Amino acid sequence: MTAKRLIQLALVGLFAVVLAACSGDATPLRDLLLEAEDFPDTTVTETSSEDGSTNLDEPAVQVVLSSPEFNLLESLVLFENDDIARSILAGIKQDQVAQGVTAEPVAGFEDNSGVMSEQLNGEDASTVFFVEGRALVRLTVSGNGGDEMIWAFARLAREKSGG
Repeated sequence: MTAKRLIQLALVGLFAVVLAACSGDATPLRDLLLEAEDFPDTTVTETSSEDGSTNLDEPAVQVVLSSPEFNLLESLVLFENDDIARSILAGIKQDQVAQGVTAEPVAGFEDNSGVMSEQLNGEDASTVFFVEGRALVRLTVSGNGGDEMIWAFARLAREKSGG
C-alpha cells in the first residue's frame, strides 16, 4: 500500500463524519468554523456543512465555503485535550514527510503539517493542518492563489476557533 493511500485512509478515518442526532452542545462546535460573515469584502456562500463525530466519537464539524475567487473546506475535530490533537498532527506530519512534504514554520503556525497539494471539487488545492487548543483544524483552499491565501485563511480560522 502506498504512503499516499495510507494518508488518504488516515484522513478519511479521522474526518469521517457520521450523521449524529443533533444536541444542544453541538452548536458551539459549529461556531468555531469560518462562515460567510467572516469574509465581509467577498461574496461567500456556504455550500455544505456537516456536524457529527469521528469514528472514535470525537466531535467533528466541516464546512465548505465558495466564492468567485476561492473554495474553502474547513474541518475541525475536537479532542479531549491538546496533547491528543498534537499527537494526531504529529502522525499527519510523519506521513507527509514520506510524501516529500516538509512542514516549514510560519509565523503563528510553527507547528503545522506543511502545505500539501490535493484536489477540491476537481481543482488543484492546498491543504494544511494545525492545532488550536484541543482542536485539530484542516483547511483546504482552491482557486487562483490558493496556496498563497491558505495562511491568511488559517489565521482567520485560528482566530475563530481560539475564541
